[in-house]
Amino acid sequence: MNGVILGRFMPPHNGHLFLVDFARAMVDHLYILVCTLSSEIIPGETRFQWMQELAPHCTVLHITQEIPQAHRDSPQAPALWAQAIHQAVPGQIDRVFASEPYGHELARHLKAQFIPLDPSRSNIPVSASMIREDPWTHWEHLPPPVRPWFLRRVAVIGNPALAESLAAALRTVTAHPYQEFLRTFGNSPAFEESLSEDDCARANQATLAALARRARRVIFQALPAPEDLENLPSQARPHLIIADQPLYHSGSAFLQTSEATAETVERILISHKLLA
Repeated sequence: MNGVILGRFMPPHNGHLFLVDFARAMVDHLYILVCTLSSEIIPGETRFQWMQELAPHCTVLHITQEIPQAHRDSPQAPALWAQAIHQAVPGQIDRVFASEPYGHELARHLKAQFIPLDPSRSNIPVSASMIREDPWTHWEHLPPPVRPWFLRRVAVIGNPALAESLAAALRTVTAHPYQEFLRTFGNSPAFEESLSEDDCARANQATLAALARRARRVIFQALPAPEDLENLPSQARPHLIIADQPLYHSGSAFLQTSEATAETVERILISHKLLA
């Protein structure tokens, strides 16, 4: 028995994963169709990759076909989406899973059974539009692979203790340069010889990427010196820089070290529309 879930997943959230887990238990195999448009604010390929990671035991398909008449309020939409599903899925669809009423008509056109789940969202009180409007409030409903997209980054220059203190106050994490981990082993020639400069740069990026999935709304990056800002990958560009002296970095707000408190950091990020 095959089932299908259809969605934009912009972004995927715990409500989607609730539906996926439920559907998997109700069929032998589940197809998930990630339907995207080139004009949408989160790239379709990114959402497709998120769902592949989040649903590894399902067949995740990326539907990029532009169907202007298939918007959700159109009476033609169920028939058009049923046709797209028939083209994408190799076998018969027996069950359609959804939390919204369109699932009933879609199932009818597929000659399948409609299995609704939590239409009032009482189990998982969140929607993708709610997250897009206010990711700060709904952070706990974001799966780890999705969090870096909405994460806000604060670079603290030359003051790792401050970075740690602010991170603790905001219940999140601090990324330190990978070289600091090496120093905990002392000046071992074995480590110095085994890690090249390129290795350390890659390790720094890997540290940031791994911690970004575990951060809560904000991640602090402890950087030894201002020039280290230039070594950050583009996706790790800070939204806010905290330093003793004013630093002007493209697109980043600035906060003096002496004025840096958790409340001030939050206020600046919110005022720059970086948390909502």
